[in-house]
Amino acid sequence: MTIEIRKLGEAAGAEVLGLDMFQPWDAETRGIVYQAFLDNLVLVFRDQVLTPPEFMAFSCNFGGLQPHVAKNYRHPEAEDIVMMTNVDKQGKFDEVGANRGVGWHSDLSYDQVPANGTLLHAVELPDRGGDTWFCNMYQAYETMPAALKRRITGKMALFRYGGRYGQSTEHLRPEDKAKPDVIHPVVRLHPETGRPAVYVNPYHTVRIIGMTRAESDALLDEVFTWCDQAAFQWHHAWRLGDTIIWENRSSVHSGKLDYPLDQRRIFMRATVRGTNTLAEARLPAVNTDLAA
Repeated sequence: MTIEIRKLGEAAGAEVLGLDMFQPWDAETRGIVYQAFLDNLVLVFRDQVLTPPEFMAFSCNFGGLQPHVAKNYRHPEAEDIVMMTNVDKQGKFDEVGANRGVGWHSDLSYDQVPANGTLLHAVELPDRGGDTWFCNMYQAYETMPAALKRRITGKMALFRYGGRYGQSTEHLRPEDKAKPDVIHPVVRLHPETGRPAVYVNPYHTVRIIGMTRAESDALLDEVFTWCDQAAFQWHHAWRLGDTIIWENRSSVHSGKLDYPLDQRRIFMRATVRGTNTLAEARLPAVNTDLAA
């Protein structure tokens, strides 16, 4: 088996060719694919339709899996898989489900141990639209004006599901909505590459610690405006049988509601368990009740 990595975009994205997704990986295969994952932030595997157990087995090649907080979307045969769907159990359009993932974010950044990567496998697709967009946060930080970079480097921020504005929290149980805020660096050093990347995101960041809400909102908005540039972005146009994995430590992503809403858009999703960002930064834990 000869594996080829074909670059798809300047900011992110590469296709993995020659890989049989149904076969276990040896050390050489894992080395090639995982390095491509680190280098390109998003990997695409084409034209191999997977069952839920097969998708879960393939996802485990990238590490241990972490169940999602939205239990009502978990797959009945595998709790480590959740369904990203725009239809409810009666087959009708589900506005809450359709809006999940729309808006720039990094998956599970509301958790103290956020995800390393996320995998999606296309099950049903509309006939147009619905691409997934990615933004390279390495590049956003590296090219950021020096004055703005100085204002955010070394700072910490509070995160929660839904962020400042409580976005897309309708499907959460009350006990999940009540979970305490967690703390991550505004700029995260990638634990494997050592490169810095902007880690705050519009969807899950609440505020920067040590600032008033007004000061924090102004600075976050400035950061998000800078990061939202076409030069840092790449998007994946879906085909049935596609599987992709993306980096959550050095990129953000967003879905789009630009497809016919009377057509089904359904994916299986798995998230790869990550590491504690405070431990990576060698910083002491902070009591969020006292953070101001």
